[in-house]
Amino acid sequence: MEILQINKLYYPWLGGVETHVKDLAEELVKDKQIQLKVLCCNTKLKTSKETINNVKIIKAASLGVFFSMPISFSFLKYLKEEQADILHFHLPNPWAVLAYLLVKPKGKVIVTWHSDIIKQKFLLFFYKPFLNLFLKKADKIIATSKNVIESSPFLQKFKNKITVIPLGIDLAKYQKTEHIDKLAKKIQEKHGKFILFVGRLVYYKGVDILLKALKNTQVKLVIVGQGPLKNKLQQYSKENLANNQIEFLAPQPFENLLAYFYAGDFFVLPSVSRSEAFGIVQLEAMACAKPVISTRLGTGVEYVNQDKVTGFTITPGKVTELRNAILKLWLDQNLVTMMGKHAYERVVKEFGKEKMIARIKRVYS
Repeated sequence: MEILQINKLYYPWLGGVETHVKDLAEELVKDKQIQLKVLCCNTKLKTSKETINNVKIIKAASLGVFFSMPISFSFLKYLKEEQADILHFHLPNPWAVLAYLLVKPKGKVIVTWHSDIIKQKFLLFFYKPFLNLFLKKADKIIATSKNVIESSPFLQKFKNKITVIPLGIDLAKYQKTEHIDKLAKKIQEKHGKFILFVGRLVYYKGVDILLKALKNTQVKLVIVGQGPLKNKLQQYSKENLANNQIEFLAPQPFENLLAYFYAGDFFVLPSVSRSEAFGIVQLEAMACAKPVISTRLGTGVEYVNQDKVTGFTITPGKVTELRNAILKLWLDQNLVTMMGKHAYERVVKEFGKEKMIARIKRVYS
């Protein structure tokens, strides 16, 4: 069986969907009955063909990324040439949708619907009929949670061909080894007690709301990530928060990041838009037995994090509500321990990689 995974970008580009596609590809390629390639766009005007962890990747030359979408004319050529039994698209990806409708490649079409297009409403107006036509042609649609189906106006008319498969992670990678434990202790010695945010510093992550919630508190925050809002967020911190209350760090190698998850008290994902469709980073925190504070977006985010069980889910954009949830955990270590235990139990039961891969293979079959 030949599978072509199709996404906007691929590792080392960092993002929730990119992480999922990489994990999925690296697992599927282990199956000797599956021949797999990934087709995506490059971030520069040059096509590269490479192999990463036994996964063959074609990164089609692009003019760059505009409105969160890479523009690549050579992508059309490779989509036409790369014959496969199954074309597995990861959406949103308007360029790939338009390319499919233009070149009409052969093969069954499976779509993983990660999220709606939220921000680019003007472009969505023109894109909508093409997306509806593409979804009509799709053989199967995978949604990452029931919440996504109910909240997306695009999926309502295609419920008969939707399968719910939650995202999953490789839990074995998140075990606390002696080495990780030593790194975590060094981090605690450096930062003291702190809470953690990991992610891109973009509008929908709500980090500005998080910083406002920490004003006039003793809570220390470590932020791991880069993005266009970094300078603005640093400036706000400098003007409104105590010295050394916020630590900004660049993206970390995996073992360092894992140590930060273990060293932190709990994790906060204060997203304000349904662009945050699932929040894989929540699973990573939960795999380290950390409670999560996240927001109710009508997506898979609150499906992952159960309110008052594995953490707290709050109204997006509400500074006072977020502050109260943070202080409740910050001041009660027993609650942190109990919710962290529940978080770990939930991720083991529902979000292991093996279960996700098995479900996706059944859809392929």
